[in-house]
Amino acid sequence: MTTPSARRDAIQKLVRRGVSERRACRYLGLSRRISSYQPRQAAKDRILAEKLLAASPQVPRFGYRRMAAWLEMGEARVRRQWRALGLNIPRRRPRRRRSGCDIRLPGAVRPNAVWSYDFVHDQMIDGRALKLLCVIDEYTRECLAIEVGASLRAQDVILTLSRLMRLYGKPAFVRSDNGAEFTAAKVMRWLRDAAIGPAFIAPGSPWQNGFVESFNGKLRDELLNREWFRSRAEAKVLIERWRQFYNEKRPHSAHRYKTPASIRRRWQEPDTIPTELTA
Repeated sequence: MTTPSARRDAIQKLVRRGVSERRACRYLGLSRRISSYQPRQAAKDRILAEKLLAASPQVPRFGYRRMAAWLEMGEARVRRQWRALGLNIPRRRPRRRRSGCDIRLPGAVRPNAVWSYDFVHDQMIDGRALKLLCVIDEYTRECLAIEVGASLRAQDVILTLSRLMRLYGKPAFVRSDNGAEFTAAKVMRWLRDAAIGPAFIAPGSPWQNGFVESFNGKLRDELLNREWFRSRAEAKVLIERWRQFYNEKRPHSAHRYKTPASIRRRWQEPDTIPTELTA
């Protein structure tokens, strides 16, 4: 009998057996107010439950922490109601642990210090292939671009980076795997002429490009696994809409559940350097 509801149930069980309520409370060592008390939390919980049930279909892969940050509510209340409603996301199977040591490459200490890019493959409802080039800023965790096409080559990589440099400025490094599109002589010459350092990971070591790999997992989990694209044009619209949501509205745990775009804006403000990420 550790909860008030359990104590009330115990009193009612004795009353149903013919024991008076006064004697039942005396026998259990409880106050008589427990049996007559009407909980007030139920109404508050009902309002919170309605908000959670309305919001969860919009972002079905959010956990309770991200949902609490998104709705700007207390994490403890959301967690309790989240479990009561059965909204917990099924646990993923644990990945097989690897042995050995990592090769540490330059880390991002400010926006535009390191960009990461990688390809993601998917297909439309009729089986036609989709190839996505994802570019992120490792510091802000902002998705700078998701290029969508049937086939993306080295020239597409150069055009994408050129466009992003006009929008966001020039990165110091770009991190990628050793794919043919990234190691092509055309791309290497362009990076050299732009004074951008390529930071390649070791072959067969995707964990060294963990930021973009993590982003790719979120992209697949929250969008690609949920949508059936009927055309390439539809795919571009829906993917760009999700990219904007990811940057502007989706709370990111690495930023204490602030959005990636807000981190970049804070750096762009004069005489303002966010310190909460390095604390």
